[in-house]
Amino acid sequence: MFWRSRQNGGQGGLDTTLLDWTRNDPFRQRELLDGGVLIIGRTGSGKTSSSGLLLGRRIVRNKNSCGLINAAKPEDVGMWRQIFAEAKRSDDLLIFDASGKLRFNFTDEARQHGGDTLAIRRCLMTLEETLSCDEGGGRGEDAKFWEKLQEQMIDNAVQIVHLATGRVTTTDLEEFITTAAESKEQLNDPSWQDDFHSECLRAAYNRQKSDVEAKDCTQAMRYWLGHYPKLSDRTRSSISAGVLGVLHIFNMGLTRELVSTTTNVSPDDMLLRRKWVLVNMPLATYGDLGRFINAGWKYLTQRRVLRREAKPGDPIHVCWCDEASQFCNSFDSYYIAQSRSHLGCLVFLSQSVGSFYAAFAGNTGKYKAEVLLSNFKHKVLHALADAETATWASDLLGKQLETFIGGSTQPPQDVWDCVMGTGQFSGSFNSHYEYVLQPSVFMNGLRTGGKHNGYVCDAVVIRSGEPFSNGQNYLQVAFSQR
Repeated sequence: MFWRSRQNGGQGGLDTTLLDWTRNDPFRQRELLDGGVLIIGRTGSGKTSSSGLLLGRRIVRNKNSCGLINAAKPEDVGMWRQIFAEAKRSDDLLIFDASGKLRFNFTDEARQHGGDTLAIRRCLMTLEETLSCDEGGGRGEDAKFWEKLQEQMIDNAVQIVHLATGRVTTTDLEEFITTAAESKEQLNDPSWQDDFHSECLRAAYNRQKSDVEAKDCTQAMRYWLGHYPKLSDRTRSSISAGVLGVLHIFNMGLTRELVSTTTNVSPDDMLLRRKWVLVNMPLATYGDLGRFINAGWKYLTQRRVLRREAKPGDPIHVCWCDEASQFCNSFDSYYIAQSRSHLGCLVFLSQSVGSFYAAFAGNTGKYKAEVLLSNFKHKVLHALADAETATWASDLLGKQLETFIGGSTQPPQDVWDCVMGTGQFSGSFNSHYEYVLQPSVFMNGLRTGGKHNGYVCDAVVIRSGEPFSNGQNYLQVAFSQR
């Protein structure tokens, strides 16, 4: 059955219907905020051009909406400009890319709204996690150990640099760490004592501080003057590799210009002015720089949404990610579980569940991905290409008891049986549990749009924990690409 949209734009409340899955199954803003939407389908299944496009249109049409859009492909910006033009909201779409004048200083945002040096550390570590997804998940079982040591380095560096300079920039952090003394002998070297690291230590020590700042400064001094120089070269390089890797990207030409200088656009423009920000830095064009900038925008926006005390009438916030596995991290699970009361939600589009498994590090990566995916209340499943995702989709619906009937006929024993029509039939009955929908349903027979399919894309919509009007927690739906 085709989905049905209701022409009720404007600033409706949470019970405003965005679209109807069927005549008796509305999809309302309240349900969008209650767990968001996950759309999965293979390349060419129509997930972006049908269900994704239509859901995007209906969300943007609500003038009391705002959000962040992580563009996955260069052509995404054209699609979203058309969506906002149709909704007469072209002025509400801000394009953040290399050709524009918009700038967003990540560390300033983390420090100003986070309230402490730990906020900068969390930001850097989250970005490091996102970047490491292409490297096969880091150090395996030892990942947590090295992660804690990296956090310790960042905390102590941020503490000193902030006290010494009154601010925290990634350029200063990188220089401070790279000029740190690596031996007791170097501490007594006059040339090192005139270097940036030593100057920061002196400035932080001499600065007037509160009691809390004084204790934190003392702890940081002990780290840089006592603990750090005693580390072995191998341990020291292992700790600094991830930290300096992220700082290096911060300080590269284009990234430095876009996210390490000033700020003239931020999540506040979304929440306070009902704007949408589209980060037009697709990986196909920008590689790791695109991943880094998209992930930074997403993380800092999510942190900002969770800090607001949402009141009736405040705009709903949607974090929209196509090819979401490219930008996801462990904070997404926390966000989707907490965002409802802050009027925020996630809409993720991806090709398979395997792409999410690959995005998380270590032996627990698959479980982290499962936790994230399980939090989406509505899942829209288009044609799938791999058995793993199809089986995962079938598992969402579970199994039901089915009875199978069989039988066989034996040949007649003599002429009398033939004349009288007497036969020997034996029947068999057995019951066992089978998938409500077999994995093959998701891999075969679903239309994928285009002219030869009448521009129609089929999908199965699954709702967690609550049945639809048909008594099942799934519906077979058709979406038009027109």
